[in-house]
Amino acid sequence: MDIKGEILRDAMRHWTSGVAVITCVCGSARAGTTISSFTSLSLEPPLILVNLASENPTQTMIQQSGYFGITLLSERQKEISDLFAGYNKTSMDRFNGLKTFTLTSGVPFMEGGLAYIDCKVYHRCEMPKSVVIVGEVCEGRLGEKGLPLVYLNRGYVGLTGQE
Repeated sequence: MDIKGEILRDAMRHWTSGVAVITCVCGSARAGTTISSFTSLSLEPPLILVNLASENPTQTMIQQSGYFGITLLSERQKEISDLFAGYNKTSMDRFNGLKTFTLTSGVPFMEGGLAYIDCKVYHRCEMPKSVVIVGEVCEGRLGEKGLPLVYLNRGYVGLTGQE
């Protein structure tokens, strides 16, 4: 990574973001990855945007299936975030032992999240080392009340405020 990339990485450590897990299913295989590169793009049509590394298996399965889901994690779901970020490399099936459910597309969502967004791929943009995926929202559902899981400077931080 060149000096500009390092400067950007250091600067972005000061940007607070929520944490979510993007999931997909292709045939009988399921995949998921923790993300913080996620945003609402448009309300009409309802579009969201995510960015995944090109070599990420979840990205490959989303390309093949054309669908994905986003679970917005609550502050009580740090372990799920770590699991899908790959910190616990001992589990081959990251969904093993988790309570999940599906919506329109059939992708798995983790119970206990703050909200769930079910999407069909609307557009893909290949970048040098990643893929920007725009998803059209097919269905959405609110989950449990609570505060979001928040990431800042390579760690989770708590929020204070009303739920």
